[in-house]
Amino acid sequence: MADILRRDSAMPLHAQITEALQLQIKAGELKAGENFPSERELAERFSVSRMTVRQALLRLRSDGLIYRERGVGTFVANRKIDVHTRNLSGFSEEMISLGLTPSSRVLQLTRETAAERVAQDLDLEPDAAVFHLERLRLADDEPMAFETTYLSAHLCPQLDSVDLTVNSLYEILTEKYNLQMHHAAESLEAAAATRFVAAQLDIKIGAPVLVVHRVVYSEANQPIESAHTTYRADRYRATFYLSKNAL
Repeated sequence: MADILRRDSAMPLHAQITEALQLQIKAGELKAGENFPSERELAERFSVSRMTVRQALLRLRSDGLIYRERGVGTFVANRKIDVHTRNLSGFSEEMISLGLTPSSRVLQLTRETAAERVAQDLDLEPDAAVFHLERLRLADDEPMAFETTYLSAHLCPQLDSVDLTVNSLYEILTEKYNLQMHHAAESLEAAAATRFVAAQLDIKIGAPVLVVHRVVYSEANQPIESAHTTYRADRYRATFYLSKNAL
């Protein structure tokens, strides 16, 4: 397979090797959790020095495509999904765009009185009614995130009659209640999985997780949703898009 390298190309050999291995990982030829070829094996395969291979492996590790366990070896990592994107979209839409099949397990959907923090988020009176929704979010049947959501019962009456195991919440809010999500405010923090969350996400107690608190607003700046989502840190990463303000 050494002939796949274009030795007369302006692209460095290590970059070509990186690209070839990235394609293999994305195509599923190198699967998550499997042993990754060693430096020696790759050097022989591509007919290059181990130093050239090492540069390619450093790039793959920095991109989160492989990881190394000291004294054990190098392995293919699970593909990580961005918690933050440029678009305001729901879990189902994000998974479909990645070629994954989304599903949900509804653990709770009840009507209750808004707690103080929820009432503040949704700009409600302290005794206002809200729907409290708890869901386990899955992609290709693998647990990805645990989500607690609150919505005003006034804005979406009879929400508890909707089957949210198969229907996208954002689609229901848009199509059934004419609630158009326009922008959101989010906060992100790192945390350790509690016993309950670890059991839901099928990870170890104390494993790292990413916790995002999101309040979604309409174009008129009316709060629509208050959501608290715990993501598996081994499947998600936080990506931010920054620009320099004009002086």
